[in-house]
Amino acid sequence: MKQLFFLSAVILLICSCGNGLQDDDELAPAILKHVTIGVKPMDLSDLSPATKSEITITNTVKFAWSEGDMVGIYPDRGAQAYFEMSDFAGGDQAEFDGGGWALKAAHKYATYFPYEYDFSDPRAIPFRYADQIQNGIDNGSSSYEHLNEYQHLASGSEVPNNSGTCNYQLERAEAVVIFKLTLPVATTYNELTLKVSDGTQIVVATTLDISGEQYIIRPAETADMFSLGLTNVVTTMENQEVKFYAMMPPQDLSGKTLIFSANTVDGDCCQAEVAGKNMLNNHAYQYVATLTSDMGSLVEKFGSQTGNW
Repeated sequence: MKQLFFLSAVILLICSCGNGLQDDDELAPAILKHVTIGVKPMDLSDLSPATKSEITITNTVKFAWSEGDMVGIYPDRGAQAYFEMSDFAGGDQAEFDGGGWALKAAHKYATYFPYEYDFSDPRAIPFRYADQIQNGIDNGSSSYEHLNEYQHLASGSEVPNNSGTCNYQLERAEAVVIFKLTLPVATTYNELTLKVSDGTQIVVATTLDISGEQYIIRPAETADMFSLGLTNVVTTMENQEVKFYAMMPPQDLSGKTLIFSANTVDGDCCQAEVAGKNMLNNHAYQYVATLTSDMGSLVEKFGSQTGNW
């Protein structure tokens, strides 16, 4: 199983097919059948020194390749293909094998992970962030294992090096977000939501365009709120601090007021206001807030939460 760690994220890949990938006896000279690629470290500049230290200690969010992982590769001409991991499972860099395909010096190739056969358009690879569910609180690995399923990585197109090497660097297509919240009531919580006080829509799905030298991430779907489902999230005392984790699409919420709502299994709710941030992909962010169960003023000012995604 993949392990996640906030401090660094590394991965690799590459594959190809169609008119852009050809067998060794084709006219274009073969450069590589095996490719190793790294992923740029996650940018932690938004986090405080104390938070960076916590992340180092708790080993939250590091990517490791697993047996059977496949990466998609698009040539500048032709259909996509996949390369499958062939060596170095468990590490943050691995070797991928194209089988009968090899990269050609006459073509450019762009990569993404995870590979999907149905993604036929390199200008609109869909990434969705719905249905995330955190299992447990932050004193065990179960609190962030759900992030694995929502990791997407990409690189723009490049030409293989004539020396027979590639230096592709993948980046996460989303932001990793920590919600460090003080919850007022000792109870069981089943949902965390955030919405924008002025009604601004929140991006909940994107499309990836890897048809050019630089990849592009575009909003594809918005909603009234972002929702993180919770299971086995039980506080044992009042004003207990709990960390929640989510993958969120890149979006600019700076200058906005966000409202966090933590909902309980009894139908109660506590809320807090925080300042929004400009969240970039391949960056980590933290929101810190103390929630209150005295909801009258907030409900009167902003209304009750509605909608889902």
